Amino acid sequence: MIIFGTRTKLLQNSDYTAVGNCKYCNTAGSIYAYKHVKYFHIFWIPIFPYRTEIMSVCNHCKKVNYQREIDPQTLATIRSGGVPKTPIGYFSGLILIGLLFGSAAAAGISGSIKTKKYLENPAAGDVYEIKREENGKSLYTLYRIANVTMDSITFDVNDYEAEGTKGLRKLREQRGDSYSEKIILARTEVAKMKADNRISTIERK
Repeated sequence: MIIFGTRTKLLQNSDYTAVGNCKYCNTAGSIYAYKHVKYFHIFWIPIFPYRTEIMSVCNHCKKVNYQREIDPQTLATIRSGGVPKTPIGYFSGLILIGLLFGSAAAAGISGSIKTKKYLENPAAGDVYEIKREENGKSLYTLYRIANVTMDSITFDVNDYEAEGTKGLRKLREQRGDSYSEKIILARTEVAKMKADNRISTIERK
């Protein structure tokens, strides 16, 4: 169950100094600035603020004025240095999402580089994830290199096929050593298979 929603927080100006006089109770130097922050959260982790508003509170009579009610002179004073800044922690969710996407992108790039390297320099024991389409379904199996020559590659072909990447993971776990057939392919054929996206990844132990 995902717990999400909105919350509010009052942030006081960093130096805690008065920014004006209260016109309601006529007390001098009693107005302090706050920022009213509304933010989305998931599991109480702030994702991002969606609304902020300056507020002032009289330290004497406790009169609250929202941004639209603050006189222009006091509002200008608050904005020039008294307004609190929204802490970066309130953007934690966005930062975390950015890091996750960045990590996924980096992993994808790293995987592509490795696959290209292994394709150009095949070695016995390399395991290829082979994909084909049938009736709109993606079917996967494994080819394991048995021998490499200048012009061709001999593969051990896994005895099983799996539907989808989830099925492929299960195949690896339960049938990863089940090879009984061999196939010899020219290097040009293997390169074409990669160009046609029939080779998903290549793993080297």
